[in-house]
Amino acid sequence: MASPSSRSSAPGSSSEPGTISDVRPQLLGHPVGLSLLFLVEMWERFSYYGMRGLLVLYLTAALAAHQVGVGEYGNTLRITQAAVEPESAAGGGGNPAKPVVVDLALKVVVGATASAQASLTRMGSSDTASPLVFQRLMREADGAKPGAFIWRPAAGEGAGLSAPTFSVKPGERPAADGEIRFRVSNPGDRPIKLTMKLLRPFSEDELKPLIDAAKLDEAGEDKPRDPAEVEAEVRGRDNPNYKVYFRVNDGTSVVSTTIPPDRARDADAPPFDVTLDINRMDSGRSWTKSSAGTLYGWYTGMAYLLPILGGLLADRLIGTHRSMIVGALLISLGHIVLGLSGLGSMALDSRGMSVFIFGLALITIGTGHFKPSVSVMVGQLYQQGDPRREGAFSIFYMGINTGAFLCNLVCGYLAVKYGWHYGFAAAAVGMILGLVCYLIGRPIFLAGVGEPTAEQVSRGLARKAWVFLPTGIAAAAGVAALFDAGVLGMFDAFMSKAWVFTTLIVLSVAYAAWFIGKQEPGDRGPVATIFIYMLFNAVFWLSFEQAGSSLTTFTDELTDRRLGFIWDVVPTPQFQSINPLLIILLAPIFGVVWVALARRGKSFGQPYKIGMGLIFVGLGYIVMFFAAQRLNTGIAKVSMIYICGCYFLHTVGEIILSPTGLSYVSKTAPARHASGLMGIWFISSFVAGLAAGKVSALVDPIIEGKVELPWKFGGQADFFLLFVVSSCAAGIVILLAGPLLTRMQRNRQD
Repeated sequence: MASPSSRSSAPGSSSEPGTISDVRPQLLGHPVGLSLLFLVEMWERFSYYGMRGLLVLYLTAALAAHQVGVGEYGNTLRITQAAVEPESAAGGGGNPAKPVVVDLALKVVVGATASAQASLTRMGSSDTASPLVFQRLMREADGAKPGAFIWRPAAGEGAGLSAPTFSVKPGERPAADGEIRFRVSNPGDRPIKLTMKLLRPFSEDELKPLIDAAKLDEAGEDKPRDPAEVEAEVRGRDNPNYKVYFRVNDGTSVVSTTIPPDRARDADAPPFDVTLDINRMDSGRSWTKSSAGTLYGWYTGMAYLLPILGGLLADRLIGTHRSMIVGALLISLGHIVLGLSGLGSMALDSRGMSVFIFGLALITIGTGHFKPSVSVMVGQLYQQGDPRREGAFSIFYMGINTGAFLCNLVCGYLAVKYGWHYGFAAAAVGMILGLVCYLIGRPIFLAGVGEPTAEQVSRGLARKAWVFLPTGIAAAAGVAALFDAGVLGMFDAFMSKAWVFTTLIVLSVAYAAWFIGKQEPGDRGPVATIFIYMLFNAVFWLSFEQAGSSLTTFTDELTDRRLGFIWDVVPTPQFQSINPLLIILLAPIFGVVWVALARRGKSFGQPYKIGMGLIFVGLGYIVMFFAAQRLNTGIAKVSMIYICGCYFLHTVGEIILSPTGLSYVSKTAPARHASGLMGIWFISSFVAGLAAGKVSALVDPIIEGKVELPWKFGGQADFFLLFVVSSCAAGIVILLAGPLLTRMQRNRQD
């Protein structure tokens, strides 16, 4: 669960200033101050991972009609059915032919006298050509199980596909049992590919400048496309500002499956049901997955990048103690702002979204101050050469994962039960608690730790640490203003252009070659391995960081989360607690294994640990590939065992790979370039986090066929196979290159 940036200090940070002698109270063989830093780090991770687990879910959730005011609101559900060609049916996807398209009008009425019930309007002749049969289901009490209910096919008028109209009272959250459900069957003799999508159309006034801009871009290409093709492509885009009020099968994303003929369906296979409903919780932001994935990528990426600057500021200006306090205050303020962004009309309008971005920016800036500082202070508790230092960081690492485990249980529950912004604000409570505990305990257990150097004191720099608090607030406000003005969107679009991306890669490779070439002959090989391992680590974290984006939305929309005890339905964010729990349980076991292997002279070198980590993360996506393939067979949701199995394999890969990165850099880098190479390593983590969000944005385009891949299995299976191929291929490559890379290292045992 802990990212690369959360395991060590940032570049420029040192454990020398402020190191104390071992004369303070001890607990289990370590200074009590370690327990205090464990506690404050636990609460900081509580806040960060609490936000990470909620972000994409909040952004993509539909608006809640009961919050938008009196009136009528509607969306259109496009249902596309196409027979699968016989020769391609076995492939799971197939090429659809002669699609039948039905546009279903969904409406919700908000009024003072409205009930929470939904009415139906018969589709009439519009569904007569449908190769699939949609049978309306009615909810009935289960006489055999008190409190339970079952769904039975309706009879008579209105039993087929119908257009629902929901009605709610303003300001009153509707009951959670008013959905409309249809059972889908296939009486024919060929599989039918079924795709359902809530349309997000542009108005004609909005389309014209987009079409003109697209045609202008094509004019500059060597082989421009036909103008009609360009216009059709633009008209097929989703309007990111269009508001969605409904959920289809518990989500706002594209739903895709293949319904086999009834006679070919296994007798024990669950039927495919289509559930139509309004949002009965608090409003989300109705963003597309693409937009949400992009923001998620920038958020996680900046949380990796800014500790570089924060570590330098702490080392050279204000000391780690003051930098950590500044960071904790900014993080706390950021979560408070996130909570406030959901008050009143701000929960729905652009002003509230700008306030939300302000809060996110505060958190990332605060993380930049906090993360490198608290890590360095752990090292300052011990003298150089103290054998307990490595064990101290292992204990500290448990604090990271304890916070990550608890936050999703607490924040996820509050978000689902009471509203998104209760979950956001709860993270602020955690950070404030951690800061209060630190300030109370510091004079007793951490006096002298994290203080500025004598030079910083003499220059009066430390006394000016408070300046970074308003500076951070002003910087975050500037980010929010740029977002509101659309500048950040334009910057992201520019950075996403193929030629910009290619140019950055070429420049990065050229810089790496130049940097390696200027080293002393004995340092060139070791420095080259740092750059090589950095690349493979980035591939690992790009795949791993899907946990907060594409894997979370898969859990939310396509996983059967009914548990039957403790929770009726497990809140989606709580699945994010699986990884840190497994780390807490498995890390000590792996620690014993590594020690045993080292004693026998059979320890794994750096390239082999990276390769094994990559293969395990790829194996996790093989599990998800099979889950998505099962969804391609006319199953609405899959068992929780798939996502749990994926997280288990990812955790094993993380435990094998994660402790190696920054430690290897610190042992291998030439002394004069240690800080620079550490900074470069952090930049690779930023790139991986950003890329993870960008790649997660491809889920729906891949399902719809807008993004072509070399394989066609159908649905989300194509997306997950992308990570199987990339991760396993990268793992195999570095394993094969292991002997050569080991010879290039400074120490072959590293």
